[in-house]
Amino acid sequence: MKKLLLTAGIAILATACKEKIPVYTVQQRTLNEAVYASGEIMPQAYYFLKSNSADLLLQVKVKEGDAVNRDQVLAVLGTPSQLTQSDILHRQVALAGSNAEDGSATLNELKERIEQARQKYEADNLNAARYTDLAKDKAVAEKDAEQTRLEAANSLHTYRSLQQQYLAQKNALADKLLQTREQLAANNQVREGKVLKSPVDGSVFKVYLKEGELAPLNDPVMMIGLPGKFKLELLVDERDISKIKTGQKVYFETDVYAGKQFAATINKIIPVLQKESRSFQVEAAVLDSNAFYPQSSVEANIIIRENIRALMIPADYLLKGDSVYLQQGKEWRKTHITTHTKSGEWVEITGGLHAGDIIAKKE
Repeated sequence: MKKLLLTAGIAILATACKEKIPVYTVQQRTLNEAVYASGEIMPQAYYFLKSNSADLLLQVKVKEGDAVNRDQVLAVLGTPSQLTQSDILHRQVALAGSNAEDGSATLNELKERIEQARQKYEADNLNAARYTDLAKDKAVAEKDAEQTRLEAANSLHTYRSLQQQYLAQKNALADKLLQTREQLAANNQVREGKVLKSPVDGSVFKVYLKEGELAPLNDPVMMIGLPGKFKLELLVDERDISKIKTGQKVYFETDVYAGKQFAATINKIIPVLQKESRSFQVEAAVLDSNAFYPQSSVEANIIIRENIRALMIPADYLLKGDSVYLQQGKEWRKTHITTHTKSGEWVEITGGLHAGDIIAKKE
């Protein structure tokens, strides 16, 4: 990473008449100190949907730019036979659920038979009671009365038998529904990670694969996020991370909008060193409302100090070991100084020089 020092104003170099060497009068100047960082611009909230195993991408149900709802199925992975089996199980569950409802055709048929049996029993029971009374009065033979009572008993048995049959059938249909649901749940567990659903109400930013392509393990299939707001994911060199604080301004550029500068604010510092790059990741909320493109590369300056007054000298006046030739009376003496921020053209001085001192650039 490189550190940028932005200064306001242009140095005026004078030439000593006698010694014919360039000299410079030390003075205060306005400067902005910044730390360079690079990275990507991303949605403020985003998710990579991945497969939990290497599988074929069977179905892609959305395209880039589509608005999606939470838990909406976006893609299906696996083999065609697995997809067919899943469809069959879903249909079986739907059918079993329909059969188990109180108003299903199977149960309604039994209800009608039960109602007919109830009516027949009530009629037979009434007839048996009438014949029994007539037999007491010797109006009919006892044998006929006994026959009507037997018919009433048979009707009652049929009525109760149909009621028990109804309960048994209802329980059997409920068990069938439970079994199919368990089979579907087991299938879903096996296929967990193969049916990709949206975790949020948002938009599809990127679809990385096409139907029929192999989705490698843990590789993203698509990126989902919340539209409208963006953030920067930046890498800061480990030597500069101590200077970074939340709330600092960030000015950045992206090739998508070449030559245009945008603003952001540091809002998160992830305190874990990335060993490969020897850098830390920081995040910054983008303040502009432009339509940015996720994963576009950015280059940024994180402002450490802004519009401050400091003693400055041209960098080419500084000697090795942080010293300069300082005019003392009529002589030039090599004097050690203390520096702070350096860039290609300017050096900030924190000790050893004062405003108005004159220094020379000698070979």
